Amino acid sequence: MATIIFKIILCSALLIGIYYLFLQKEKTFRFNRFYLIFGLIFSYTIPFVKISWPAISQQKSQFIFDEVQTQQLLQNTNQNSQLDWPNLILILYVSVSIVLILKSLTSIFKIFNLKGIDLKYQNQNVKLIEKNWPPFSFWNKIYLNKIYFENGQIDNRIFLHEQAHLSQKHTLDLIFIELIHALSWFNPAIYFFKKAIITNHEFLADEVIMERKFDVRSYQQLILTEVINAQKLSLINPFNFNNTKQRFIMMTTKKSNFEKVKKTFAIAAIAGLSIVFVQKVYASENDPNNFGNPETAAVADTVKSDTIPQKKQQQATKIKAVKKAEKSSTLKQLKENELPIPPPPPPAREGTPAEFPEGLNALRMAFSNAFNAEVFTKRDGTLKTSIYITIDENGKTKDVRAEGPNPAFNNEAVRTLKVVTQDKLWKPATEEGKAAATVFQFPITMNFQ
Repeated sequence: MATIIFKIILCSALLIGIYYLFLQKEKTFRFNRFYLIFGLIFSYTIPFVKISWPAISQQKSQFIFDEVQTQQLLQNTNQNSQLDWPNLILILYVSVSIVLILKSLTSIFKIFNLKGIDLKYQNQNVKLIEKNWPPFSFWNKIYLNKIYFENGQIDNRIFLHEQAHLSQKHTLDLIFIELIHALSWFNPAIYFFKKAIITNHEFLADEVIMERKFDVRSYQQLILTEVINAQKLSLINPFNFNNTKQRFIMMTTKKSNFEKVKKTFAIAAIAGLSIVFVQKVYASENDPNNFGNPETAAVADTVKSDTIPQKKQQQATKIKAVKKAEKSSTLKQLKENELPIPPPPPPAREGTPAEFPEGLNALRMAFSNAFNAEVFTKRDGTLKTSIYITIDENGKTKDVRAEGPNPAFNNEAVRTLKVVTQDKLWKPATEEGKAAATVFQFPITMNFQ
């Protein structure tokens, strides 16, 4: 999950960076609105998308797995003396998200409960409020102070500006960005997206005024007058001082000759990032019937052994017609070569084993990809070892050891497992409902051909 969160933050940061570098100063307001909204949706969904990747090359198919069953050896730990950091972080995240959601709901409640007079003006819902607030719009209604409705008239520039917000459904964008902000407040890029979306809304509304050929200087003076009384309410489009300078610049800026080039680059960047941040899985992981090479066939056959019950032993996977007698001798040999550490498992208790982030099959596949088989030859034949991975109650890999008759094979297996599990956070084992340290036994047999 940490990897997915990192991808979301990095992808959204890159996309908003592209916006500020290439699109912010261009008068492509409608395209910019699409880019910002789609960029957010893209950043938060692409890390969850999986695509099938070609099977590993034949050069790495010179060895196969012939595994005995994986075991979990729980270690007794003093849980009361340690802080449960994952739960504390989760509580902090949920608390902040709830506060932000309540804040947004409070703003909506205040808007809908403003006291005033509802009326129709040019087929548009308008509410004349008593508070001395600048004009703003929300959902399907324009909110104005009574002083703006004199002699049955509203300043046409104000009316058209706010009507543009409503007709273009800007409220939906604001609700969307507030929801994403509440759920991912830890993402720094979300604040830049929010600012960019609100500013672009003002550009779109100002564009409607400019198309009507109103006097630019007079309209800018109106904006300066209104921003003095601007209110800080979320989920509305008020006259805002923070983006006033940018709005004035855009009113007199001419279209650039590089608009199409920059838009093409932005689209190409999204296409490129989709390849970078999508989850890539090997074709052999998704196709259990793919026996095109011996390695992928072996891995596919062992998928069902992700977790091994401690009370009931299962029959080891049969690969390449290995006889049951050979299986028995293999188990016996591994038992004779067991490490004195870790100690034998304690009596069976209610609990769950530790889990590799992407599953045991992904661990096998990553191991096979990282294993350096070039140092072994056909003369080595079949090599066996048992790898012991010590995992603490927080899911971190603390130690990796191997026990087998071939030291070179043991060393390479340990090196490979350290590379594969580096920066990986396991789902901790549990014992009687609490996270517990565990030793994950990963026995393997490799046949070099």
